[in-house]
Amino acid sequence: MNKAVSLFLLVLIAVSISSCNKHSQLLYMQNGSANLNFKSPPINYRIGSSDELYIQVTSMLNKEINTIFSNSNSSSATLNNAFNTEVGVYINTYSVNDSGYVEVPLIGKIHAAGKTIPQLTEEVQKKASEYVNDAIIIVKLMSFRVTVIGEVKRPTVITNYHDRLTILEAIAQAGDMTDYANRKMVTLVRNVNGENITMPVDLSSNKILYHPGYYLQPGDVVVVDPRKGKTTQMNIPTYAIFLSTISTLVLMLNYIAK
Repeated sequence: MNKAVSLFLLVLIAVSISSCNKHSQLLYMQNGSANLNFKSPPINYRIGSSDELYIQVTSMLNKEINTIFSNSNSSSATLNNAFNTEVGVYINTYSVNDSGYVEVPLIGKIHAAGKTIPQLTEEVQKKASEYVNDAIIIVKLMSFRVTVIGEVKRPTVITNYHDRLTILEAIAQAGDMTDYANRKMVTLVRNVNGENITMPVDLSSNKILYHPGYYLQPGDVVVVDPRKGKTTQMNIPTYAIFLSTISTLVLMLNYIAK
């Protein structure tokens, strides 16, 4: 019976060790200095078809312009409410059509696809200057949404109101990774030319700073995979009950045999 007790203790120790978190498993970007030979990924998003753009033209001298772009007369609270829902965004923005053009009141059609937000702002400024000398232009991308799922504390769909968002910022907005997350196995799903592709991302390496998936694009899905030890950790209560039952049985048999 003593052998059975010893075997039970060995199994208990083995399960405990296998379920422990290693310090290195919880770290980001941990392996030395960055390789300066890597090429940094592009950081400015380029507008595509079906994107929703907020375009505002205002003038201090020409009040008729402000009437045409009625959002300029709205309070900040009203504007915030207008963009709080997908319907609000759709109503208060301009869509880029399949040909890559966006049609703006007074200014007309402007080719937007392939341009960055600053480039489109400059283009709108040129067009508006033909009608208004003191035009002030604001252009924002309103359809920048990414999804973060898997081993994060708050799986979520993030609406980003800037033209850039890093994968680390997205994970932070999802509450950071759980202790079960595998920082070496993060999958990025991205639509490229109408086809969904997957890219493996290793967040434990500082080379992530030069990875093409470091800066996210609208529609990206970040999937954080669990570590292999998660199943073991989740089943520890079951293992504990099972081992406790076995130990109780062994002790009873040992007592009867005496």
